[in-house]
Amino acid sequence: MTSDRRFSRRIFVTGAAGLGAGAFAARGLAANNANPVSSLLCSCDDYAALRPGLRGAPAVLKYAKFQAANIPTPREQTLVLSQSTNQVWDSFNPYIPNGEAYQYGVNQTCREGMFYVNFVQGKVINWLATGYEYNPDFTQMTIKLNPAAAWSDGQPYTSDDVVFSINLLQQHSNYNGSDQVTSYVDSVAGPDPQTVVFTLKSPNPRFHYNFFIGIVGEPIRVVPKHIWESQDAGTFANNPPIYTGPYVLSQTIPDQFMQIWKKNPNYWNKANLDPKPEYVIYRQFLPPDAEVQEFTNGNVDVPSIPYLNMQAIKDSYKDWQEFDFADPCPRGIWLNQDSASGLFQKPEGRWAISYLLDRETIGSTIWSPPTPPAQYPWASYSINDQWTNQDIADKYPLAFDVDKAGQLLDTIGATKNGDKRQLNGKDLNLTIITPVNVGDPEYQIATLLATNAKKVGIDMQVKALPGTPWSDAWELGDFDISSHWLCGVALDPNQLYIKFNSRQYKPVGTRTIPDGDETRSQIPELDDISAQLEKVNPADAANKALFDQGLEAYYKNLPAMPSIQTTYPFAFGTQYWNGWPTADNDYNIAANWWAQFLFVIGAVQPATGS
Repeated sequence: MTSDRRFSRRIFVTGAAGLGAGAFAARGLAANNANPVSSLLCSCDDYAALRPGLRGAPAVLKYAKFQAANIPTPREQTLVLSQSTNQVWDSFNPYIPNGEAYQYGVNQTCREGMFYVNFVQGKVINWLATGYEYNPDFTQMTIKLNPAAAWSDGQPYTSDDVVFSINLLQQHSNYNGSDQVTSYVDSVAGPDPQTVVFTLKSPNPRFHYNFFIGIVGEPIRVVPKHIWESQDAGTFANNPPIYTGPYVLSQTIPDQFMQIWKKNPNYWNKANLDPKPEYVIYRQFLPPDAEVQEFTNGNVDVPSIPYLNMQAIKDSYKDWQEFDFADPCPRGIWLNQDSASGLFQKPEGRWAISYLLDRETIGSTIWSPPTPPAQYPWASYSINDQWTNQDIADKYPLAFDVDKAGQLLDTIGATKNGDKRQLNGKDLNLTIITPVNVGDPEYQIATLLATNAKKVGIDMQVKALPGTPWSDAWELGDFDISSHWLCGVALDPNQLYIKFNSRQYKPVGTRTIPDGDETRSQIPELDDISAQLEKVNPADAANKALFDQGLEAYYKNLPAMPSIQTTYPFAFGTQYWNGWPTADNDYNIAANWWAQFLFVIGAVQPATGS
């Protein structure tokens, strides 16, 4: 079986294997609709007070060398993007928790993948590799590398680098990506510089997913042997990072909350990707009014502007375009089965939470632009229709029904004592964590859930934990419920089901990264069907019945649940750069925290007169 640059409509789905959950903690805030538009633009004095690092004249004088937009590079040569909160500025280590800020440029300009999944075009783009193939029983996979590929320091990218990286993960089971290696790889060899042969412990027709950049990034990252072999990979900062992309790190300015990437003149694949921006700057977003001012002043090309603010400037600011992107990750609610409350040990407790989710209100009122409720735990792309089953969906409707929630709680002994509901003699007081700021949509979803839970006698406290605090709480199990995004179903549904596999179980207080199972799920029925699905080829229509069994096992046990589909509105500035994705030319992923955004950077052109 060989790789193909285009999936058929029947088998193509929305991405590659899911990234560790902590990686999603810092996604952009383009869909934030929390802040009403009361005063769109602030004065210069207000702006100086709002922007970190620009508090008054001394800060400005400190960076007097900066050009327009308060950046140290020529504005007309620079692509400027706003991103979410970041606490990691001096490390680019992909293997350790909080080892890098993946969304600040390293994953979009510097580190490349073997294969990229272009969801919107239904293609797989061969990049550092030219293809892959399996033997007939899927116990061996061979990857062919691109002979032209080279690291940014000029050294060739070869099978030695891949073999070194795989062996590193074999030796360190706590590194990100190691779970896929230790679980499936028996041995790896590089018989020649462009060939990597994986001998697998058991048949695995999905092992190639580990090298596909799908949802945000790929599970297994390859590093240059000649740099890393003399380092302790558990502490190595990898600063500046040596990867294969068209950009290299120019400088990091932590007190300006920005990382600056500069074109590598010796980039190996310039014939196919020669970006026009000489520099790419990822900087931390500002409060909404200040971010609007930055955008309308031409100081940022891809802002993080709340939707309502975007609509308010629509008629007055012409140098921009809006693009609404259908994200492959529904918004989701995740339940910690080891919650001290004991509420989620049984499916009835988990389903009670689903019945407290008012999906219609979330999609029509909280999320902007409006987006429909979700029934399946994947995006409602037509290319995902192959995984649906209407009979099963009808059997397990994701409905809003407070009375039904109360009835289910009664059946597991979570009964009311006055206005409070108790389980095992204790009041039910739960904590919902969310990786976004107070007022952002995922926070509002959690707040609405807490409001509805109070109707059945459950108190819920919502905690906004942007950045590392959420990653820590999520990975250590320091939560009852988490409100964020239900990413996982990329190339097929078992990529989600496997996240709840009890073989990856770790007790609360022990990090789940890299293995997964942040919900501390132990569901034998889902374990069994997921193990069967691992061994079958998802591209073979004969296996649909088994996938239907998996869908039913998932619904029956519901360790996490979708709430709504996701539409992200993006604003792109056209004062300095043109060629952004549009509804008529949706050529690749528009989200600037995805690795596929590399191809957007490569497509934009200088605006006339800039």
